[in-house]
Amino acid sequence: MVSVILCTYNRAHTLKATIDSILKQTYTAFELIIVDDGSTDDTQKLIEHYKDARIRSFVLAENSYYCAAANFGIEKAQGEYIAFATSDDIWSPYKLEKQMDYLEKCRECGTCFTFAGIIDEDGKAADERYAGLASVLQKNYYTRRDWIQRLIFEGNCICHPSAVVRREVLDKVGGYHLYYGHLADMDLWLRILRYYSIHMIEEPLVSYRYFENAKDQISGVSEEQVTRSLNEHMIIRRNFINDLTDKEMLEFFDNKFRYKEAYSHLELEIEKAFLLMHCIQDLPNLWVLGMEKFEELLRDSEAVKVLKEIYQIRPQDIYKWNFQHFYMDYGIHNRFAEKDKELQRLQDEFYKLNKNLLAITEDRKELSELLAVQREQSRDLEEELSKMRSELEENREKLLMMKRTLDIKEKVLEEIKIENEEKTAILNEALLKKLKIEEKWKRR
Repeated sequence: MVSVILCTYNRAHTLKATIDSILKQTYTAFELIIVDDGSTDDTQKLIEHYKDARIRSFVLAENSYYCAAANFGIEKAQGEYIAFATSDDIWSPYKLEKQMDYLEKCRECGTCFTFAGIIDEDGKAADERYAGLASVLQKNYYTRRDWIQRLIFEGNCICHPSAVVRREVLDKVGGYHLYYGHLADMDLWLRILRYYSIHMIEEPLVSYRYFENAKDQISGVSEEQVTRSLNEHMIIRRNFINDLTDKEMLEFFDNKFRYKEAYSHLELEIEKAFLLMHCIQDLPNLWVLGMEKFEELLRDSEAVKVLKEIYQIRPQDIYKWNFQHFYMDYGIHNRFAEKDKELQRLQDEFYKLNKNLLAITEDRKELSELLAVQREQSRDLEEELSKMRSELEENREKLLMMKRTLDIKEKVLEEIKIENEEKTAILNEALLKKLKIEEKWKRR
């Protein structure tokens, strides 16, 4: 059985569409656990309206935020699988069916996700309007290492309300960490990826509702949310990389090493520092994590020796790196917010241009195929024309020969005619003479 955890807070205006989409699933072996996180609107009236036996609803005394509400729902869950839903998004009727079919067949897979389409606040399709986000939520990777590197170096890229997780997986890695408000799901996915593979169904089976400028909404964009996201990403990245064993470092990040032959524990700790310095989307604050790690390493004389001999890096080089950024320059978020808007605009333009390019490419392909057919037809016509020309030339030669023959025959006929005329004249003359002679004989 699947336990669907639906946490909601003051979303009565979108909750009905979400619940209805869950209850319409073609896969029916599920319970729907609705956790009302202290709503003050008409959420409870809406929930009470449903009489479906699969629904179990709970009300928290106060608003505790998503992670606490979700963990509460997980505790109440009775299923072998846990699916996460949010009160803003809409599921395709086939979502659970397709995910459960895959999870039942692939036992080593810990979590199954799906692609997601974008809808706006009014529930209208908005993939083209938010092309950058759509491209993120409709991208797949195939190995644990690829997924980990994508999350660590590029940011969260998985649609949270598309997830179905095995209960045993959550029992091993734990639920949501209460510290995180924006990237709690990213933290959970990374913890899962340390031990289990994940799978992405390449079909948009969730409609992800995007709120543009909603301060109280995780999916919105504001300066406060950008700041929170950055802070959480820094902590998640630091904790994940620092907790990795030597074996995990080699398994997940060997292609990112500065020193490609790094193998010893100390070398791998140095590689962690470089990984932590790697920034995403030009966010200099993330660079600080690497500096913190180098500060720790420089306390170890053996580490200083390895840095000099293998990496050609001296303590004074690291000292100079401190000139590059302020240690905790949170004022940068204002500039980042503007850059992010510009990046979104450019991504949208790129998406449209790419779409046009694909259309042009498709048209070009069709034209090429048509041209190939026309060329084939042209070759056939050329061959036919050449054959006709040959036949025409042969007929021309025959006609010339016939004409020559006819001319000869006409000449012969003319000569025969002249000869006959001469003979006729002679005969006529002889006949005349005969008649004269007969006439003479008659008179006698």
